[in-house]
Amino acid sequence: MATLNVSIRPAEGNDADAVGETIDLANSLRSEFKKRDQLYAFVDTILYQETIVDIPEAYRKTALEIHSPMAPHIANTVAAALTTNPLTIQFRPIQFGDVAQANATLREHFFEASWKRQEHEANRQLLRLFMYALATKGEAIMKTVPRCATAWAEYDTQSAMLAEELARQREYDQDAADRIYDRETEELKLKLPYPIASSDIPPETFYYALNENGFTACVEVKQVPYLEALARFGTGLDRSGVVMDVSDWADLDPRAMQLAKSDYGRMMKGSPFLTVVEAWDYETCNVVLVGPGQSASGSGRIGNGTLVRSWKHGFGDPNTRSLKGPYFHALGITTDSRLPHRAGQGVLYPFLELFPLLDSLLTIQGNSAYMTGFAAFKRTQQPGTIPGIPPSEGSPYGVGGGERYGGDEIEPGTVYPYDIAPVEQPKAGQDLKDLIQNATNLVNLALPSVVQGLTASSQSGYAMNQAAYLARLAWDPIVKNAQTALGSRTGFESWLIEHRIGEDVYAWAEELPRNAASSRRYGGMTKAGWLGLGPEDLKGVHRYEAHLDIQTPSDDVVATRAIQEKLALHLMTWEDACREMGSNPDEVERSALLQQIKNSPEVQSKLKELIFQKLGTIQSNQVNAGPAPPQVMAGGPMPGPGGAPMLPPTPGGPPPGPVGGPPANPVPTPGQGMPMAPPGGPPVPVPVGGPGPVRPGVPGLPMRGGPPPIAP
Repeated sequence: MATLNVSIRPAEGNDADAVGETIDLANSLRSEFKKRDQLYAFVDTILYQETIVDIPEAYRKTALEIHSPMAPHIANTVAAALTTNPLTIQFRPIQFGDVAQANATLREHFFEASWKRQEHEANRQLLRLFMYALATKGEAIMKTVPRCATAWAEYDTQSAMLAEELARQREYDQDAADRIYDRETEELKLKLPYPIASSDIPPETFYYALNENGFTACVEVKQVPYLEALARFGTGLDRSGVVMDVSDWADLDPRAMQLAKSDYGRMMKGSPFLTVVEAWDYETCNVVLVGPGQSASGSGRIGNGTLVRSWKHGFGDPNTRSLKGPYFHALGITTDSRLPHRAGQGVLYPFLELFPLLDSLLTIQGNSAYMTGFAAFKRTQQPGTIPGIPPSEGSPYGVGGGERYGGDEIEPGTVYPYDIAPVEQPKAGQDLKDLIQNATNLVNLALPSVVQGLTASSQSGYAMNQAAYLARLAWDPIVKNAQTALGSRTGFESWLIEHRIGEDVYAWAEELPRNAASSRRYGGMTKAGWLGLGPEDLKGVHRYEAHLDIQTPSDDVVATRAIQEKLALHLMTWEDACREMGSNPDEVERSALLQQIKNSPEVQSKLKELIFQKLGTIQSNQVNAGPAPPQVMAGGPMPGPGGAPMLPPTPGGPPPGPVGGPPANPVPTPGQGMPMAPPGGPPVPVPVGGPGPVRPGVPGLPMRGGPPPIAP
């Protein structure tokens, strides 16, 4: 494994030295990683069932080539088990207090949401692809790069137009104009793609040199469809199959120099791909495009190429001369070897030789079953004839004697004048069955039956849970290495937001932190909304931890009991227990505090009082919505229903009623004609000496007297 400090020359125009150093670095690393590439090619052959089973020529007509599905089944099951739960991010608060904890919660929710947004915009399950490569090949790479120039291309133009429009309008002062500009530009960001993109890199295309500080050089050598490659880098091919240099087109029409696009297919000679070499060191990135006329023939090396892009990225550390990004590399089951093809192993690595053997054995067994499944017959000797002497001519046992019975062909259901008997073909021996069983048992070590959900009925639940836990321990190095790489990737994304983007970025979060300090970033205190993060929230600290949860519900129960016992013995803090279970301490504490306050007797009593008052108000409003109360007429009694006059009240007697009408209700209706709080009116005075008796039907409200009696 390369451990030298490697650097490539930054390009200055059409710099042949920069191209030469880039190609030499790629050829050197490919030579060093040759055995690793051969191993990955063999793994792909097994995973996609492309192994060739050696069948003798005489049996090719009857032998059916059979491939065991165990390899892809193991790979799919392990990858699914490692990614069944979403990726979670944790950030340790950098200070003590609620403000620091709220900032940590904001970061965790945001980067979980941003990862989902990057997967959605890439239209690929990036985590599943990353873990699949890590489980099968023992190596996986994730690449994260900023893309402000492309994703936010409209942002600069439209924000500049908005600033000019506000400057022309004189109806706003500077503060109002700034508020309008901030609101419009923030809404514009929600419509644009996320300014950071992540992608998975096939391990067989990635080469690297490293030292004790990390990567000193990273190289991608990939095959890209030629039309896509030429369009992406804005170049073309000449008549010799050489990629044109973009700098040569400064004063000329490129259509007059390059080959017509209709002739590209002929120039590519049937191959639809161009070779793209992308080389990074701690300060420079060069991209070289190799055309069909620039490849080295038959040597497996990259010949020459054309530099199509070069820039200083600023992702490296000049002191250690190593890269901080954009590549994040993880090994599978790590070993002490420094060789690229042995440093990291996948779950299939110890069993790679067994899969072709199992395919051959299954093919032999299938051919044996085919040969013995159809019966073959033989003709027996004539009874009484001398062995070795052929039967006489014309005899049904002689040559041609069976022509009237179908000749030498055997037809089921026909009565023959001579005896026939089936021929017992040789069958596969017991050794073949034993060998197939042994190979199958060895391959099952990669994925025990208990992990597949196949268990014996006599096993207890605890025994099955323990067996599944012990079987998954073999995947622990894969999980830990993946978490380290994904945590570093999150830290690099945080660094990009602060130092490359320099503005608030947004992602859609399903659950938002409930705190007032960061309420300015949420579209309301709901369970879902746009979550924003900016440089003022990061402040130069970018240490994150990524977690992959591969536990089952029964494992969670066991872990919860263990944490509960540690808390009881004061062996861990409450905050650490919350993080261990995947929760945020501030959110758990706020929720528990809210529940305790709501369930306290004082709050419950106050809630009941407010509810009863609300019910009384509703009842009073419903009563007041009925017929209008009677009014006192000037110079005469109040009219009753139907125009009947009202009698004056009698002191100590029943309420007044209409003359000649039905008697009035002797029991007064609570609130009749007397609203508790008249709209817009003055407050109802309380009699001196206390609130008085409770008003019937309206708990908690005092009884008020009616209007003064009308004089007779």
